[in-house]
Amino acid sequence: MTTTTYTPVSIDKIDTLDSSTLGIIELAKALLRDKQYLPKAEFNKTVQSFGWGRGLVRSYIKIATAFADVEINKLARIEPRTLFKITSTKKFASVVEGIRNSVGHVTQQLVENLIEASITPRASLPDKPSIWRAEKDGSRSCVLPPIKEDDQYTGMAIQHAMDSEGISAQSFVREATAFREAWSCGAFLLVGELPPHLQTILGEKLEYSAPTPVDDIEVETYPKQSETEETTVEVVEAVEIAVELVEVVEPMEVSQIQLATPQDIDRSIEGNEDLPLNDSILTMSFEKIAALVVQCTTWSEIVAITSQIDEITRKKSWNVLAKSEKRRITAMKEASEAMPSIRGTDRIVSPTFPELNLT
Repeated sequence: MTTTTYTPVSIDKIDTLDSSTLGIIELAKALLRDKQYLPKAEFNKTVQSFGWGRGLVRSYIKIATAFADVEINKLARIEPRTLFKITSTKKFASVVEGIRNSVGHVTQQLVENLIEASITPRASLPDKPSIWRAEKDGSRSCVLPPIKEDDQYTGMAIQHAMDSEGISAQSFVREATAFREAWSCGAFLLVGELPPHLQTILGEKLEYSAPTPVDDIEVETYPKQSETEETTVEVVEAVEIAVELVEVVEPMEVSQIQLATPQDIDRSIEGNEDLPLNDSILTMSFEKIAALVVQCTTWSEIVAITSQIDEITRKKSWNVLAKSEKRRITAMKEASEAMPSIRGTDRIVSPTFPELNLT
């Protein structure tokens, strides 16, 4: 029968680490002296003879640099791994300074206490989720968590804008935030039904309201009187023009657009109940003309309307149009120019919006 005698770890065995720590510090200081006095090539050759990598040599140099003017015997009771730990990063600079300023021999317990005191406690998490992140210079940045969606709509929309418009993701989010605030303030008027996927995303936030037809505006005037008599004009119903009109328009193929002749324009206006006759256009304000242009679906209708008004009224009407409407009108104009004229003598030459450079 074999009997095994077990002896627990004693303080005497731990004391043997003192010699290990002393040997590490002595070697570290010797390497530091060689680096300071030997040529670089010769120093590298010496290190290579040890079979050590540069990282290992660098860790010893850091120990020697941290305790260059400290007596070796003062550091003998520091556990070797702890010695490498506190000299490997500036995070423990206060620990090294505390050891240097201590009186007498430094114990492992003292080093552990200094390490614990140097650790900054983590700030408690806020009660509400926050998107703000503090920067080193004292400022803060807005950081959005990763956006994971089944349809990947948000990511694809941002990426498409970055590729097609050359804007950054930050600019896209800023513009979207501004549009949302403007919508909440009532600055936008929805004049058309959105595609199903946008209705699904926006949900109950949308309240559809049809635009006020131009024909519903009633203006009552009295017959012309003499110059000495008063002329009274009463506005029965006023129309508030929104800051910007937003309309979703289905894209039009160039092949679907045909140039119309002057005779076709007259018949188009007569057949469209929403478009007034030419003689009534002359009496309209530029706001009403802008609202009328929004209802046009062909370039010929726009030409027929704008050809009856002066340049100043055309410019004012253009300025109140939404950006989306301006793009739609520009697209119709470019599509009409791309199509060849049906008859060389029937090409439409009429004044329209000056911003489109039409004659």
